[in-house]
Amino acid sequence: EIGVRLVGSEMCIRDRFYILEILNPNNVMAAWNINLTPYALTPLICAFVVPIVIRTKKDIELLLIIWSIFVLIFTLKGYWQKNHGFSSKDLYFLHVVGGARTHIIWSGIRYFSCFSDAANYGVHAAMSTVTFAIASFFVDSRWKRIYFLFIAFCGIYGMGISGTRSAMGVLMGGMLMITVIAKNWKALLGGIFISISIFAFFYYTNIGSGNQYIHKMRSSFHPTEDASYLVRVENRMRMKELMAKKPIGYGVGLSTGNFEPKEQMPYPPDSWLVGVWVETGIVGLILYLGIHGILFAWCSWLLMFKVRNKSLRGLVAAWLCMDAGYFIAAYVNDVMQYPNPLTVYIGFALCFAAPHIDKRISEEEKEKE
Repeated sequence: EIGVRLVGSEMCIRDRFYILEILNPNNVMAAWNINLTPYALTPLICAFVVPIVIRTKKDIELLLIIWSIFVLIFTLKGYWQKNHGFSSKDLYFLHVVGGARTHIIWSGIRYFSCFSDAANYGVHAAMSTVTFAIASFFVDSRWKRIYFLFIAFCGIYGMGISGTRSAMGVLMGGMLMITVIAKNWKALLGGIFISISIFAFFYYTNIGSGNQYIHKMRSSFHPTEDASYLVRVENRMRMKELMAKKPIGYGVGLSTGNFEPKEQMPYPPDSWLVGVWVETGIVGLILYLGIHGILFAWCSWLLMFKVRNKSLRGLVAAWLCMDAGYFIAAYVNDVMQYPNPLTVYIGFALCFAAPHIDKRISEEEKEKE
């Protein structure tokens, strides 16, 4: 039942439009096939599998523990890269594939751990920071709380060494989202205080600017002073002129130069959401944003008014807050790369499963009484 409801919101509109993109005159079937995963396949798998597998609050905690193991692995890999150097495969990526152009820059080395690039690493690290930091306040065990806070710290470390400014959007978005759905004045005040503190630290002070990672993060709060940001703004203005003639876009998967369609966007999209606009046009972008907006509103309503167990609501809210921050980063950078889509749509699926888990918890409590 839960899967059908989630699939109904995702599949019926967005995925049908995705299928219709085959008829785009500029379509390249190979590109369409490859991009099936982030657009449709991952949401569908999560919609069906997550509600079946995750049936109790302990299952959610177990899911977090499994994720935390991967966080520890990529944190150790990032630490090793920074302190002991790159492996032969890392060096191949940097010097043969060409990764050095974007990872060895004026501000230093951007470490990428086990991920495809530093941006993907930094954003995923920030996603884990938001999720585990919030979840730590809603677990029953003291040791789990300490462990989750440690994992959140590992995420912060990964953010720092990746040098990815878009990761700050995940943190800020997550903190702001928790103030909306917390239904707790302490959490509301805490979220507002932390958000204001982070903004004030990076925007109004120069504390720690001698550190290359803090300096790079601080530059994300002063975008008009950043040359790369100004280039992106200029490119988007040029894209706007071209996209006026492409209401359904250039075709799925054709925002990059990996294929040879009849027509090619001459400017790099530089972010996932801009890429959706280029590939599916204004029609596809409105559908994409509209459906995800409905998902956020629907999930927030479920957590605020349909889930009574505070611990359960907090654990699932941690995932939804991560989702909110992620889509802010998706406007800034192309971060819809594995494993990010998997964690994002697991978060949405958990929100739809939460009322049913809450019902089981209430029934068990009544039986005990």
